[in-house]
Amino acid sequence: MIFEKQKTLKASDRFIQDICGLPDIVKNNTIILIGPMGTGKSTVAKLLENQIEGMHRISLDNKDLLKMLYEKERKFRDFKNFEFMLTGTVLSSLKKPYIIDFGAGHSVYEDKNLREQMKKMCAQFKNIILLLPSMDKEKSREVLAERRKIKLGSHKDQDNWHFITSPNNYELATNTLYEENKTPEDISREILQLVKCKQMEGKDR
Repeated sequence: MIFEKQKTLKASDRFIQDICGLPDIVKNNTIILIGPMGTGKSTVAKLLENQIEGMHRISLDNKDLLKMLYEKERKFRDFKNFEFMLTGTVLSSLKKPYIIDFGAGHSVYEDKNLREQMKKMCAQFKNIILLLPSMDKEKSREVLAERRKIKLGSHKDQDNWHFITSPNNYELATNTLYEENKTPEDISREILQLVKCKQMEGKDR
């Protein structure tokens, strides 16, 4: 297990180096969606894919799309190491801008070293959007439980509460969007406006 952790951290240095070397057009225009289970990351990503010509979606929860990467899962005893390696591999291999929806756990790491390395990787990207149902964390928990038919107090509910309260997501995000009284279409339009604003800011400098 220790060797696996060392291997993962060693790979993270390569990921960071490769991401730093990505073209600015990739780092400035890729859209990364993060957040707890049930926030609609996949739904919003699909809407954005339909609205932005030439940009395609990568889902880190899509085992068919990432079949070759997921086949490496058996080589990891710690699933968090696998999640980190998968995320780092995808981000460092981008050849053009993509819309990427992370799984709920792909942006949350309890291990301090992995968390810091993930922050360094994500810091290169300008559009990391945290999606949450509400500014009120307890309300977010209730909304997500209702959406996913999860019983409050269950293991999945505890996982979601962990993702809602984890500082990792807030530290990684460049913007946080709250879904209260909004449709997925509203959220996708907000994201498009944010991305356009950042593009204009870049041109003004």
